[in-house]
Amino acid sequence: METLRNRTVEELRELQEDSQEIERLALESQEVQELQLEREMALAANRSLAEQNLKFQVPLETGRSDLSKKYQELQELAGRCREQKEKLEKFSAALQPQTLLDLLQVESQKIEEESEKMAEKFLEGEVPLEAFLEQFSGMRKLFHLRRVRVEKLQEIVRKTIS
Repeated sequence: METLRNRTVEELRELQEDSQEIERLALESQEVQELQLEREMALAANRSLAEQNLKFQVPLETGRSDLSKKYQELQELAGRCREQKEKLEKFSAALQPQTLLDLLQVESQKIEEESEKMAEKFLEGEVPLEAFLEQFSGMRKLFHLRRVRVEKLQEIVRKTIS
């Protein structure tokens, strides 16, 4: 703006009416040139950053896709783990001494009832002797084995309770 200070009032009035000259003086001023230089430098820096960002786009998209797949796998594994945990809890509950005792007593009772029905059928003549002996002796043997196991398990349960 030094060029305006050295001018007379008459020259300034003439300049006021010449918009092209005002524009030329403004563009030649040091402040405007510094601003233009800063603008160009900022544009160059932005362009450089944009180019660097574009280089990261493909690996980023690949990483996102891989992460999404891994997350899906994790969800599936977590679901399977929950299922396995539920199965394990069922099995461990079934292996509790009291639960085993209850189940064994029920099964022992069932086999005793079956052997009694077999004896009744034999007495009524519905089952031949050979078939009766094979089946009845197997059933009674199983009943006695279960009864012994029930008694032993009852002892174990009593010991764990006390």
